Amino acid sequence: MAGGRPRKAASIATLIIVCLVFFVDIANIGMANIALPTIQETLGYDDGSLQWVLTAYALTFGGFLMAGGRLGDIFGHRNILVFGMTLFNLATLVCALVQDKIGLVVGRAFQGLAAALTIPAAQSLVALSFDDPQSRIKAFGAWGAAGSTGFVFGPIIGGLFTSLVSWEWIFWLSLIVEGALQLVATSLLLTHNIPGASSQSLPDADKMPSKWSNLHVRLDILGTFFSITGLVLLVYGLTTGNIHGWKEPGVVATLVAAVCLLAIFVIVERKVAADPILPSYMFDSRVRVIGCAAAALTYAIWQGSNYLLTLQLQSFGFSPLSTALRFLPLGITAMLVNLIIPMLLKALGARTLLLASWLLCAAGLVLLSRMGSADDYWPLCLPGMILYIAGVGTVYFVGNVTVVATASEALQGTVSGVYNMFLNVGGAVLGVALLTVISDSVTSKAGGKKDSNALLEGYRAGYYGAIAMTVIGFILAIFFSSTKTNDAVETQRESSKPEQDRKSATRVVPKEPVAANG
Repeated sequence: MAGGRPRKAASIATLIIVCLVFFVDIANIGMANIALPTIQETLGYDDGSLQWVLTAYALTFGGFLMAGGRLGDIFGHRNILVFGMTLFNLATLVCALVQDKIGLVVGRAFQGLAAALTIPAAQSLVALSFDDPQSRIKAFGAWGAAGSTGFVFGPIIGGLFTSLVSWEWIFWLSLIVEGALQLVATSLLLTHNIPGASSQSLPDADKMPSKWSNLHVRLDILGTFFSITGLVLLVYGLTTGNIHGWKEPGVVATLVAAVCLLAIFVIVERKVAADPILPSYMFDSRVRVIGCAAAALTYAIWQGSNYLLTLQLQSFGFSPLSTALRFLPLGITAMLVNLIIPMLLKALGARTLLLASWLLCAAGLVLLSRMGSADDYWPLCLPGMILYIAGVGTVYFVGNVTVVATASEALQGTVSGVYNMFLNVGGAVLGVALLTVISDSVTSKAGGKKDSNALLEGYRAGYYGAIAMTVIGFILAIFFSSTKTNDAVETQRESSKPEQDRKSATRVVPKEPVAANG
């Protein structure tokens, strides 16, 4: 009993830290998104290259998440979290200083790489800090609410600084906040007895050489290389093909190379890699397979629709700040959803919530697709945003909890990395890239971007593409396991106990395993 209160306080401290990290990451995405038209005008991006400000972040984020989760499993989630925050600050400094199209994309790519280290580490710390299933669900609710809050304030802050100062200040502000947060996080995580964050996360000193010597095997360098290069070429081929034509030899060669590299990635994972970043056990559970597929669709709809909606509202004549304020109900809805869903999840179960959520999402996107002018914000855009984000937010939360709950403690970093990889790769490839290709293609055929009617038709086509994704998500949800999430979490807790005992033998302080206390 005496050790219960310190353990609880340490768990809460961990939760606060990682929620703040998640808040900053999500707010940064919203700030960059709302500033896109201004960035395009200042740096001279064309319509095809503008999306790289978003996709560069999403591709490195999603592509390295599996490796990021693995690094957390090897060296300790707290250590990788602190290192990732340092890298994020350096990349943000680059974004704030450069005045070049390529330089900004490179800075955003390294921001994504840094987030690939911090997010799975932070998510694993949430899971490891709460042994009780209901407490863990509530903790993930707070985690989701932190991201939703970042989504609320990110666009507003971005619109404010873009309108009143300059777009560069969205990165200066991120640097200031993240830098201060890093100082606090480093102090608390490295010096306090926080579950999953103490020095026991590090291997024994005499085992460090073998850890480093096998690092290339544990990280699956070949798999990471082929997955990243394949995805980058795929997105590049989609964007250039829409601009230069799908029969252009360079476009065809790029897409063929992308498919070949991704095929090699699959072969490497199945036949070559001793410790693959996309392990076969990810596909031996219906919950994991459908959860990861739903994750890809979730972020595809979210990022793709927000990208289109940002450009569309500003094409109606709204300023960046005015556009950001009109996104406010969307963010507030997402925040409320993350607070309510834990109760509904316990009462209704995962499959029922998923089915209802996809229906809400589709209804909201239908309303967005009917917008024709600035006057349609209140009757169509506002209710459309509320419905679609309520659906997307619920799918994200349910998938997050159920997929991570299927993993033992030793594998939670890897599993959360794979889950978040599907989220962000789906957002980059299926969302921003594919929906932009659909939208721009229809706009071009209808008369070009200088024709307001053609532009409107393009936006509608993009929303129709997102609606098609909700149909796929609904079909997948029909086959989702009817087992309630509470049972899955309880099963995970029981099955992870032997793994916790095994892991404790490899830590510096073997008497205090990461998640075994309390």
